[in-house]
This record gives sequence, C-alpha cells and structure tokens, in this order.
Amino acid sequence: MARTTTTLTATQIKQAKPEAKDYKLSDGGGLYLLVTKAGGKHWKLKYRFEGKESKISLGAYPEITLSKARELRERYKADIANGINPNEVKKEKKAKLKEDKSKKQNTLNKVVDDFFIQIVESVTPKYHKKLKSYYDNHVKDHLGTKPIKEIQRADILSIVDTMQDKGIFESTKKTINLLERIYKYAVSREYVEHNIIADFDKKVVIKKRAVKHHATLTDDKSIKILLQSINNYQGEVVTKYALKIIPYLALRPIELRSLRWEYINFKDNLIVIPADKMKMRREHLVPMTSTVKKMIQELKKYTGDKPYLFANTVYKDRYMSENTINVALRRMGFGKDEIVSHGFRAMFSTIANEKSHFSRDVIDTQLAHSVGNSVSQAYNRAKYLDERVKLMQWWSDYLEELQKC
Repeated sequence: MARTTTTLTATQIKQAKPEAKDYKLSDGGGLYLLVTKAGGKHWKLKYRFEGKESKISLGAYPEITLSKARELRERYKADIANGINPNEVKKEKKAKLKEDKSKKQNTLNKVVDDFFIQIVESVTPKYHKKLKSYYDNHVKDHLGTKPIKEIQRADILSIVDTMQDKGIFESTKKTINLLERIYKYAVSREYVEHNIIADFDKKVVIKKRAVKHHATLTDDKSIKILLQSINNYQGEVVTKYALKIIPYLALRPIELRSLRWEYINFKDNLIVIPADKMKMRREHLVPMTSTVKKMIQELKKYTGDKPYLFANTVYKDRYMSENTINVALRRMGFGKDEIVSHGFRAMFSTIANEKSHFSRDVIDTQLAHSVGNSVSQAYNRAKYLDERVKLMQWWSDYLEELQKC
C-alpha cells in the first residue's frame, strides 16, 4: 500500500507549541515546518540534487505562510527538474547583495579618505594638504559619491577635458597622477581589481601647456622708469621694500615673499634658503650686494620682530599675500602685459644672458634652475658661488647705474 502524507493546516501550524527538543511537522514533497524548543517556527525544504540530499531554508512562520511555503516548494522543484540547484541560486543572490552593499559603501570618497589616512605619515602636512586640494577641487563633486567599481575611464577623461578646457594643464597632470596613486592603493586593498588610470597614455590624454612667458621689461629706458616709480611708491612701507628688493635678487615671488629673518646671513653676505622652500628642493644661496644688504637692514626696523621679512600687514605671523606686488605694480600704472612679479626673474635672465660675460650655467644656477645631473648640481653650487657673487654685483651695478642716468 502506498504511503500517504498528511498535509498541514493553518490551525495546526498556529497551535504548534515548543517541546523539550526541536521537532518537524511535514507537509509532504520534502516541505516541513521545524518547531524549535525556543519557540521558533521555520520552513525547510528537503530535496535531492544530482544524487545528493540537501535542504534549503524558506523563511520563518508567520512571515512565510503555509500557502507561500507551498508555492516556494513547487517553484524550487521545477528548478531542480531543470537542473538548477536552489542553494546555489541562493548563494549567488546573497553574494550579489553583499557585492552591491560593498559597492555602495566603497565610494570613491571613502577610498580616498582611506588613502589619505595611509599616507599621512609619509608626506609633509603641506604636501598632504596640496594633494587633497587636487581631489577636492577637481574630482570630489563629480565622482566622489559614486562606487569606485562603477567609475569608468570615460568618467576620468571627462574630468581631464573639463580641467584642460579651463587651461589648468599642470593641475590636470597632478590630479591624474594623484588618481593613479589612489587606484594603486584601491587595487592593493581589493576595492577594485584594476587600475584604470594605468590604461591612459598620459602623453596623449594630457595636453602640453603652451609656453607662457612672464611679462617683463628688458630695455634700459623702461627699466629705469620702473625703478624710479618704485622709489616714488607711496603705499605700505613693507610693500615698497619688496618692490625695491625684488629686482636685485632674481628670486621667484613666493621665494621672496616667504624669506625669513633666519635665512639672512649678514656676516657672510648671503641669503640661505632651505631646500624645502625651493621649487627644485635644493638649498639655494643668494649673494647679497651692499645695496641689497643696506635695504634689508633698513627693512629690519619694520619687520625685524616678526618671522618674515615681508610680513603680512594683517596677520603678523604670515608673509605678504600673493597679489600684493602685482597690485602695487598696477597702482604705479604698469599693465599686466608689461610687468608682473615673476617678470623680474625674466628681466634678470634676459639681460644677464645678453649683456654680461657670465656663462649660462652660472646664470641658471643663480636662478635655481636645474643644471646638469644631481652630482654636477651639488658641485656647481660650490664651484659657481664666487662667480655668482660677481654676477649679482654686476647686476646690482647695472640697476644702480640706470637710476643715475
């Protein structure tokens, strides 16, 4: 006689009470309700797949009703008949949910935050802040909330195009270099499988900036008028000294503005700028002529009690703002197409190369340009110092002579 299975009823399920041990209430076809000693009621389906017995959880009662449990049983039996293992499907769905959750959590912002925490000990605070600014200013608003796994090459190229349309080519290069480092970190932490930035040919993707020559004056008459205008300047006294001194030193504006009193060696007539304050990251020596020394000694009466020679008029522990010299030049009537603060270096370079007898290497060394390899650079620093003293005296005499004419 064939064995018959009594099916469950809703009332029977509702009235089932916990006992000393877990027990099962069968509904047939492998479906049963597991009643635990703790009082839980859980639907299970027992089945065979490829000759092996297995089971799958269908959910808890009463969330899963009797009719819903039977519906799931029939659906899974149909899958099994078609060679589909319900447990494998369930595992795949669970893995997909986990991956989707991970994607949502691992946004580019999250990965970038982790990256900057990791590098904080290996870079200076100033450089750390600078790197962060490239991301914050150019990437964060566009891609920050997007899961890093969903970011495509086209997304990165869109940022590159936007930046280059603004003409900020150097920032574009540095931003892409930063993103490449971030993606290398992301690969190592398994946030992504591939560094998509490594696929770019930067020489093709990033345009080269057109060479920009800083506006300057190079004829004697124009330079004479400029120097006379500086001598007659009626603005802030510290600004006036910055204007008076900058033509003599051939420093980059930031190097001049950030000069500290501790860099000034009156005994040896040298300004010694530490390597970390220079663009090329090498200590730079600037010979002081008697004219420059006299002006700096005069300036000391006004800012000698502050850290910087060219102290900020508002914040005494900071140096002069970036636009101060340029604004002063405009007030004196010189247009930005005639002379800018950086143009004093161009003035020195042009005239020294055209009119002096000093070699280009000596002039470039005084400009803190890269000359030769790292070994020869260190050698030239010492070799050329005597010649550079003479060069700066020649330059000082040239400027003084113009003002006498």
